[in-house]
Amino acid sequence: MKKPYTTANLDWSSEAPLSTRFDDIYFSTENGLAETNHVFLENNQLPERFREADSFTIAETGFGTGLNFLAAWRLFNKTAPPSARLHFVTVEKYPLTLDDLTQALALWPELNTLSDKLIAQYPSLVPGFHRLCFDNGRVTLTLMLGEAIECYRQLEANVDAWFLDGFAPAKNPDMWCPALFQQVARLSSAGSTFSTFTCAGIVKRGLRDVGFQIRKVPGFGRKREMLTGTFTDADQQTPPSLNHSGVSPTWFGLPDKHSGDKTALIIGAGVAGCSTAWSLAQRGWKVTLVDRNSAIATEGSGNRQGALYAKLPVDPIPASRFHLSGFLYSGHLLRQHLTDRSDIWSPCGLLQLAANDKELTKQHKLAESGNYPDDVVRFVGQAEASAIAGTTVNNSGLFFPAAGWVTPPRLCQWLTEHPAITVITDTKITRLEREASQWRAHTDDNQTLTADVVVVASAADSMQFEQLNHLPLQKIRGQVSLTDANINAPQLKTVLCSEGYISPAKQGAFCFGATFDLKDDATEIRESGHQHNLDKVCDMAPELGKRLSQYHTENGLQGRVGFRCASPDKLPVIGPVAVYQSFLNDYARLRHDATTVIDTQPQHYPGLFANLAHGSKGLISGPISGEIIASMLENEPLPLEKELIDKLSPARFIIKNLIRRAI
Repeated sequence: MKKPYTTANLDWSSEAPLSTRFDDIYFSTENGLAETNHVFLENNQLPERFREADSFTIAETGFGTGLNFLAAWRLFNKTAPPSARLHFVTVEKYPLTLDDLTQALALWPELNTLSDKLIAQYPSLVPGFHRLCFDNGRVTLTLMLGEAIECYRQLEANVDAWFLDGFAPAKNPDMWCPALFQQVARLSSAGSTFSTFTCAGIVKRGLRDVGFQIRKVPGFGRKREMLTGTFTDADQQTPPSLNHSGVSPTWFGLPDKHSGDKTALIIGAGVAGCSTAWSLAQRGWKVTLVDRNSAIATEGSGNRQGALYAKLPVDPIPASRFHLSGFLYSGHLLRQHLTDRSDIWSPCGLLQLAANDKELTKQHKLAESGNYPDDVVRFVGQAEASAIAGTTVNNSGLFFPAAGWVTPPRLCQWLTEHPAITVITDTKITRLEREASQWRAHTDDNQTLTADVVVVASAADSMQFEQLNHLPLQKIRGQVSLTDANINAPQLKTVLCSEGYISPAKQGAFCFGATFDLKDDATEIRESGHQHNLDKVCDMAPELGKRLSQYHTENGLQGRVGFRCASPDKLPVIGPVAVYQSFLNDYARLRHDATTVIDTQPQHYPGLFANLAHGSKGLISGPISGEIIASMLENEPLPLEKELIDKLSPARFIIKNLIRRAI
């Protein structure tokens, strides 16, 4: 497979790694860590500012070896209050390989404790945003892989301090340009600071032109001067082009930071609801999680095993980029917190076998495209696929080495063990109303629960609420088949997936499926469903399928029916809930001209969010959905590109239908 991403080419012949592409070193040969401390930490006054921090955001224009991030993290640990949170956003067009990163950071043994954590979570080199969490969520790194200007156009954040790093302007002029300085200004507010090692005129003029007051101060080592400064709008009106990223129209605007008590009520305790509860609890919220059933994760998230992977097209599109980001985030979460929990998950890998010649051709094209690194997915022939599976499979396919299976109810149980989460079961919320600054949730037994924020994560049942009944949610029946423990069958070593799926046996029992039944509300187990599931296993692995069919004849399979919730465009619904009638009035002109510019501020119900329609992909979209909503409420840097956040917005269906004149 071709390289999916252009990595850095390093020359290690000198004291510091040198980029052969830019003919420039990554840090000072005198003392790189001392240089970082002087240029970026001290000249942004971080020792003093961290001591008073509640939440602090740093943005950087060149991740390189990660030295600046590690130095800031170390200082934050030494000086910031225990409850404070650090958000570090950075970009890299030419990322280091894991081996090069490890070699570079070995130069700083005093940072080993932190660098080991970074190396353990260093992501697959896939373009886009990568959200990495450290120290139990106290420190968050958002690593953006791609062009600096484009990545920062896609970022939504409020930056307190800028590390304007990267190779020198003379070596890398494409980055140090007015378009980048405009994005720096867009993401800054009065009082935001910057520092940079350079004194180049293009940098000085560029930052002054977008509203920064500039100062020259002594540089590090042999460098006589460097620049630092503060953003202010007191003397200069920010140009109109800086008020908006140029990515999102106004109707996809984000809510303001939550300013009331940190209390949240989450309706629905499946993977999406439990993930949201966990992400909020990690940020100090008091969360009440309510479910209508007698236990959590008993509906769409109730299967014994589910496949953890992302189905990818040859060329990435927004939907696949979101699912890949979610897959990578879920993998990070599981590896970081649940490495030893074999009852919850197994990183056994997954084989996506070609179902027919047309799909096989697509898989060959995907492998040849170079769009995905081998540690995400690679093509394997039938013989290798059979060796990986531990049983004969009928075709070639794609192997996802970091994929596997997860037991959703066990994952949900772990997520809700946080002490800030209270779980209430056997309680059905029937109505929501806003009173003063709080939401009141009324139950079917005339009880009332209150909270500042409500997140509705109750799948298709969410349409019962007046505020959400305009959402076009679909309910899709699915039946899985289950065996008893320790049946006499070939040992399966990895998840198999094609037109159906089967996981390796958990405690000796197999789980496989699943049917996809539209417009079907039946809850009973059907023989036709078992036969469908058996046929799909036979198509993938004939010997295993034959043995499971024999088992069914002799003993009878057990089964389970659940209902997926999906949207018409197959993407989840994540974000603030739009006030339907206000959107109809405010954006009515779209019926006549879809290109019209409308500056009206979008009207959302204050403190009301949706987290719905994850379909069969909840294991990869659920965990990151919690991060999206928590980041919105806390006004933190968002974990995904704004373009992708907009694709998930609950308001998107209103806008689409206005443009189509369907409403």
